[in-house]
Amino acid sequence: MSVSRILALTARIGRQVVRDRRTLALVFLVPLLVMGVLYVVLTSTASVPTLALVRPEGAGSETINTLLDRLLPPPTRLKTRTIPPGQVERVLDDGEADAVLIFPADTATTLARGAPVKLQLVLEGSDPSVAGALRESATALVRQLGVALALTRQQNTQAAGQAPSLALLGSSPLVLAAPRYLHGGPDYTFTDALAPVFIGVFSFFFVFLLTSVSFLRERTQGTIERVMASPLRRTELVLGYVCGFTLFALVQAAVVLLFVIFVLGVHYRGNLGLVFLIAILLTVSSVNLGIFLSTFAQNELQIIQFIPLVFGLQILLSGVFWPVAQLPQWLQPVSYLLPLTYANEALRDVMLKGSGFAEIAPQLAALLIFMLLMIALSALTVRRQVA
Repeated sequence: MSVSRILALTARIGRQVVRDRRTLALVFLVPLLVMGVLYVVLTSTASVPTLALVRPEGAGSETINTLLDRLLPPPTRLKTRTIPPGQVERVLDDGEADAVLIFPADTATTLARGAPVKLQLVLEGSDPSVAGALRESATALVRQLGVALALTRQQNTQAAGQAPSLALLGSSPLVLAAPRYLHGGPDYTFTDALAPVFIGVFSFFFVFLLTSVSFLRERTQGTIERVMASPLRRTELVLGYVCGFTLFALVQAAVVLLFVIFVLGVHYRGNLGLVFLIAILLTVSSVNLGIFLSTFAQNELQIIQFIPLVFGLQILLSGVFWPVAQLPQWLQPVSYLLPLTYANEALRDVMLKGSGFAEIAPQLAALLIFMLLMIALSALTVRRQVA
């Protein structure tokens, strides 16, 4: 074994890497960028759920509302807001609250008669973990409020010189009915909540990787130049490559979707045709993004180096783990430039909320615009390669 030969080879590899500025940037700068964004997201996002209250009204409700305010957890554990009775579904659909606890308007009157009051909890339900946490919080809040009201009633009875009723002391004046789910349901799991997101993520990632590596090989092996020796026109060349890669992308999207639904048994509510339409727009965008970015790579290693920049940032900023609304204000505009943001929103709305075409039209329009932009850029890229 020759140490000098080993050192000579080491020095050659070192010089080769140092001369490649793109590799240096992707090795040293991109990890810092991705880790910096991850740190900002982890330290700035808040995952505190919001509970909306439809409070009792009328005479005698002041005491109930005062006790309720005293028993509410601090905002660091549970955010609360008061809404009118007619705004329950709108508030949940718009994401302004994760659950609504409804007190009947005549709560005070019913309690004065000595009758129990039934409360209703309405859960948004698209995130089972949030729904479960709010169900427990609401149950504990109602139980504590019931105890406080029973003690208040006992004190008032004793102050009036009357003996408290043992029946009243042993029963809770408040009863929480079985929760109602606006979306999802008690049988929905955390897997059901993540399935729509990962349909988009895997479709986008693997199609991008396939297209960028395959087109790079076409270019480096001289296939494009040989094809151009035929009567094929440049426009036909562009459309042929795009359609060829897109065909495999659509098959892959269909396989992923069918596997998630029929093999994994993930629950869904909406139209699977809309889910496939979203996947089509996303995968076609990914195909053309792969063709476009492959222009800036000289080998397959550089394609792999693009993944943290192209894919890592989208995972962090597209609402996969944290809602876009909870990201720092200066990062939210970046999120709305990413196709996965719109794909995730649309897939969740269709699969978890049962939304139709009209409800997801804005997300579909955004994906269509991105797709057309990527087609234009990839067409320019291919033309430059064969020019």
